[in-house]
Amino acid sequence: MPSPPVKYVRSEDGRYIAYRTMGSGDQDYMIVLPSLGTIEMLTVPPAKRLMRGYTDHSRLISFDRRGAGLSDPVEVPATLEEQMADVTAVLDACSSERVVLEAQAEAAMLAVVYAATHPERVSHLILMHPMARMTAAPGYEWAWADEETRERDFVRPMLARWGTGENGVDASPIMAATDPNFKEWWGRWERLSSSPGTMEKRMHLIARMDVREILPRVQAPSLILDRPAALAMDSRHARYFAEYIPGADLVELPGRDAISFGDGFEAYLEAIERFVTGAVVNRREERALATVLFTDICGSTEIAAERGDRDWRNLLENHDRITRELVGAYGGVAVKSTGDGFLATFDGPARAVRCAAELGERVEGLGIKLRAGLHTGEVEMIGADVGGMAVHIGARIGALGGPGEVLASSTVKDLVVGSGIEFADRGSHSLKGVPGEWKLFAVDSV
Repeated sequence: MPSPPVKYVRSEDGRYIAYRTMGSGDQDYMIVLPSLGTIEMLTVPPAKRLMRGYTDHSRLISFDRRGAGLSDPVEVPATLEEQMADVTAVLDACSSERVVLEAQAEAAMLAVVYAATHPERVSHLILMHPMARMTAAPGYEWAWADEETRERDFVRPMLARWGTGENGVDASPIMAATDPNFKEWWGRWERLSSSPGTMEKRMHLIARMDVREILPRVQAPSLILDRPAALAMDSRHARYFAEYIPGADLVELPGRDAISFGDGFEAYLEAIERFVTGAVVNRREERALATVLFTDICGSTEIAAERGDRDWRNLLENHDRITRELVGAYGGVAVKSTGDGFLATFDGPARAVRCAAELGERVEGLGIKLRAGLHTGEVEMIGADVGGMAVHIGARIGALGGPGEVLASSTVKDLVVGSGIEFADRGSHSLKGVPGEWKLFAVDSV
């Protein structure tokens, strides 16, 4: 039987994303492939048996991430925000309103950010051997000690053997020993996914990503899968996800292969089928992950007194018009005017940063300067308004900015890795009414 056809959809910036659907189940199941991966190799053995397992209960949707496999190449590795737009484009092309979202290894970073940002589109989240970051940090000490160590001990050896299949032997020794075609399959999987140089650039970007603060914002019922005996993976990554995603179930699987369809394959499929075909937890779409932007006109009281009521009113009208236009142009929602500023939300932090920077430049033509604050966190949808701690934090950050300054939390900084946005460290601060110390960063260039 011939493989289902590969189709293409244009993402919001015009890039073509390759995708494929298989099966015709009542529910949709989307696989987010790791950076190493292509749908071209999912329909041939040994991966083919895994695809058959999914289609027993679901319509399967898979796609090549931008810059990989059959999708458009990119000059620089794609940010998480750009990749989220690709996920949405593929779902829309498939007329899929709500999916089970699965990801493995570093692809979990994209999956959790998407699930937290778009809770209305993710019914269940399944993560196998997930990673929240690649290098060690306080509370996450088991990752690579630093980027130099990771480069020396992991990245360079992997790239030296790229396309030979040897990397697959290390990741899945049982599969390699029992399937004479596995090594060749893995070699083709690598070669068709990307060149060694492209993969090297991608690995450098991934090393700077950190989604730990996003995990508590995931609302979908979540299943964390781990094979403790798989030597290529550290189970502490999976246990971390299970601890910090609310209500997540951790299931330890038998087998010694890191790849899902390797040793212990049957137990893997059984765990997934039980999870996605059981009772569905009530949806909680009134909350979602968003980037909050607060702006404020510096010295507004003095300016109003100097210009008089009519000129001040005209200035505010022009300020509001420019703000609404720019927020809409960057895909955000202008929630409300705060009198001498604005509250807006965005589903992508890089867009929020760039909007804030351009807005500051545009309103200088009105003879005023803005201060702006940005934070990414969970917001509550209250009709046309938003609330919650993330909104409070964004307001507090904005209040600390100087004239013409855009301040952001470390969460925003971590999520825009690879976007080209640069920040200057503004140190740690106490935010009124918010526990703890907060590291803040000023947007240096966009």
